[in-house]
Amino acid sequence: MKKIISILTIAFAAVGCTIDERPELPDGRISDLKIVVTPGEVQNTYLLRTNRTDVIGFWDLGNGNTASGVNSVTAEYPFPGDYTISLKAYGDNGRTNDVSVKLSVTTENLFLLNDPMYTYIAGEIGGEGKTWMLDAERQDHIGLFNPNNVSDRWWGVSPNGKAGCELYDDEATFILNSERGQAFGYVNNGKSSTLNNMTPAMELYNDGAWSATAYNLASTNDYIVACTPPSNMGWSLSQTGGRYYISFPSTNAGHGGYLFYFCGWNTQYEVRAISETHMKIFMWSTIDGKLSLRQLLLRTRETASNNDPIEWIWSKD
Repeated sequence: MKKIISILTIAFAAVGCTIDERPELPDGRISDLKIVVTPGEVQNTYLLRTNRTDVIGFWDLGNGNTASGVNSVTAEYPFPGDYTISLKAYGDNGRTNDVSVKLSVTTENLFLLNDPMYTYIAGEIGGEGKTWMLDAERQDHIGLFNPNNVSDRWWGVSPNGKAGCELYDDEATFILNSERGQAFGYVNNGKSSTLNNMTPAMELYNDGAWSATAYNLASTNDYIVACTPPSNMGWSLSQTGGRYYISFPSTNAGHGGYLFYFCGWNTQYEVRAISETHMKIFMWSTIDGKLSLRQLLLRTRETASNNDPIEWIWSKD
């Protein structure tokens, strides 16, 4: 199998999943900020920089990746498409004007995809994608862990312990091909399961992209939201400090995707371990001001769900 991934290169900064949100500051600030886009030597790579060096920038690169605390960044766009690059920045007198530019990429460069993690997640490049489901019959397929000590398991869901929560028939498909680019498809059969907390339930219910019509409390005290996933979702993969993170860019109408057990739009999805048939995800969320860590154990749609040992190809544990 062809082994392929896209790695974002950032000069002097770490990639994150959210743009730093700081309060507005008084006038007297920089108002002529611009984004300068320069094609790189490698096809489909671009140097993005501010027209000023006296600012600290917080970038949304339009490809699902962000960069924080820098005034220049190198971005890669393996697939053709129109990308919106946005920048918020701060100078000595506070926040500058917010700016954005459109970048039209007309060619593809699959040679930018050079890490096997992508094919583990999405299958062969150019294929129809790889579909994942919760490993419902495996112990701890959803688990709660100490966010300050990931080896400290607080509780886990028993096999099929969330039956009736409308999540065991959900399917998440990751796609990498020329026709659809880096696409993400989610099937929830009309209903999504959220954490047993009103805050994330209302985040999903009120999001314009998900077209929610109702919600109710399940017998497990989880919330069920009647909604329809957007049809134009994407996904990206970034690597920071030896860790891989999946993120879902926003859509035109609201937010993008999530994975199975909704814990809020600020959730970071860390790939903790993966094989050809199984994947362990850590979901890092801040809910009501508190950091939480939940585990998801996934299987491919073609793989039977059971408690047999998993031979991980790659693991952070």
